[in-house]
Amino acid sequence: MIPEAWNVSPQQTDPLSWFSRPLIPLILAAMLAGYGALVVIATYGLTPEPWIDIVAVVLMVVACLVVQHQTRPLRATFTPAQAIVPDLLAIAGLALATMSARESGVFVQHWWAPIGVGFVIATLTPFSTVLHTLLRGAVFSAVAGVGAAIAFLDDVHAWPSASVVWIAVSAVVTATIAAATFAWVIVTSTQRIVAGAGTVRDTTESLTEEAARQVERRTLARLGTRVAPFLETIADAGVITDEDRALAGQLARRLRSDLVNQANRSWLDALALSGPIYVVDPDDRADQMNPVQRTALRGLLREIMQDPVTRTGSLFIELRGQADGSTAVALSVNVDLPEGPRAMMIAPYYLSMQGATDDLRWDESHELMRFRLPAPPTARHGQPG
Repeated sequence: MIPEAWNVSPQQTDPLSWFSRPLIPLILAAMLAGYGALVVIATYGLTPEPWIDIVAVVLMVVACLVVQHQTRPLRATFTPAQAIVPDLLAIAGLALATMSARESGVFVQHWWAPIGVGFVIATLTPFSTVLHTLLRGAVFSAVAGVGAAIAFLDDVHAWPSASVVWIAVSAVVTATIAAATFAWVIVTSTQRIVAGAGTVRDTTESLTEEAARQVERRTLARLGTRVAPFLETIADAGVITDEDRALAGQLARRLRSDLVNQANRSWLDALALSGPIYVVDPDDRADQMNPVQRTALRGLLREIMQDPVTRTGSLFIELRGQADGSTAVALSVNVDLPEGPRAMMIAPYYLSMQGATDDLRWDESHELMRFRLPAPPTARHGQPG
């Protein structure tokens, strides 16, 4: 049975962790371009048509740049279908390098193409599962082996035929094993963190209860400032007039209205009182969130509200119940920030949100974050909540 960690890419496990280094494919492309330029210069007199190697290097560099373009911040998860283009570019570059090596005086141990393919594998690693990385490495190894057989077996070498093929393939195999190991370690480590994020701790509960008590104390104090002076006036006068009765009725209606509003206000509505947050929650779904979900969402909202750069923006959050008992949530971040800084602002809270919610995704075109809150256990089992 294939382990679950083999079917998940590092990007799928922790989408925004890669934004701390958003130029990984671009850096590898630059390194590959530099390496290819050195090789072309060093072997310029050994190949009859050095432009073929130049085109091969360009194709592999373009493969890395394609990955850079498709995995920019807040883009959808990189899919195996999207990897087809960089894979084909790398194979095309390897084929051209084979043509160039066949007519040159370069020895197999000095052949640059397998190392170039290794750069492409490394570029795709954060966005590929372990299985896809191994499959890609197997295909690239086979192509490199065939290329080595075509380019070098007809020459007189000190190496046996099997050694010639292995020398060419070894760089691709090494890159594949390193990439698959890297992806597996990242995925398994992050999954343990995400699993731990769902554990409700006593400290979280106590902090939530203390915050609720503080809100209640502030509400009672605000209501007391209205009633206390009125009662003191009556006590000092010693007589209750018709005007006092009318005023008492008005105060009672106001107090009742305030208390009802306070009782009907969710924690999300209370948070909206302290900042530009607009809440649409007709079914009071916010109060059905568990402490972990509240903590994750509250942290994200407070970060956006308290950032000096975003004080002129606003947030819009909508919660709607679904037929299966879950809650669909849409969070629109109306903040005038470039894509990079906006991603960095959201990144620290994205992992905790992923651990506490389902189907978390970011719609860049509408600056909208969507996720789903699982149905409470009682609702899932058909019992009244």
